[in-house]
Amino acid sequence: MKVFFALLLVTLAVAARGVPQSRCSKLLAAGLSSNYNESIAHAIHSMTVQGLQLFNPRANDQNTIPTVNHNLHDKNGVKVLPYAPNDALPSDYFDITMNMIDKILSMIGKSDDGLGAHWSSTERIVHKFHMRDLWLRLQKEVRELSPKPLASVCKCVLDVKSNGIFRAVEWIAAHYESGTPITLLDRPIPKLVDSKTWEFWKSDLLHYYTPEALHDAAVYLHCATKDF
Repeated sequence: MKVFFALLLVTLAVAARGVPQSRCSKLLAAGLSSNYNESIAHAIHSMTVQGLQLFNPRANDQNTIPTVNHNLHDKNGVKVLPYAPNDALPSDYFDITMNMIDKILSMIGKSDDGLGAHWSSTERIVHKFHMRDLWLRLQKEVRELSPKPLASVCKCVLDVKSNGIFRAVEWIAAHYESGTPITLLDRPIPKLVDSKTWEFWKSDLLHYYTPEALHDAAVYLHCATKDF
């Protein structure tokens, strides 16, 4: 069974990279990297309405951004939602930091915690704050996009079923059931237990702060949020 699941993950990883060339040409011409499906999928896989509102305050759950289903045990077997869900924080604490930690720790062990059984409390906190940090960094990138993507580019980058982005989000959702996929890089990810393993995690996390990855995600988020 373990061998079968490992082969399944490899197949999904390969599929995530299999971007149709008919779609690539327009996006690559617009300055996106050859791995845009991976960098965009990473930026949006745990997106929420609250995250989208960092880019457009009018954003709501009537969106078409594919995200990992927080309920990993969905009775219908849905692994990827076709939209970013509403995921409001509690408000018992004064600052957003403690309210985020409260939300993370209060969800551990529940079927809809969004990450599954393999993430430690420390890893969950790092993941949540990393994603928020990345979205805040992307705010600047979206604001400073120049020139803004053409309508034809937006149409192409938002066609997630054809351009490989949806498949990359599916890969992340599948891997949540067996490990902790901080990136889609082809290398094992150690458990975060000490300063040495943090060095590895930090390196992987920073992979998505490169100029190319930021630009890929910024083009997508501009297109996905501009018309709310």
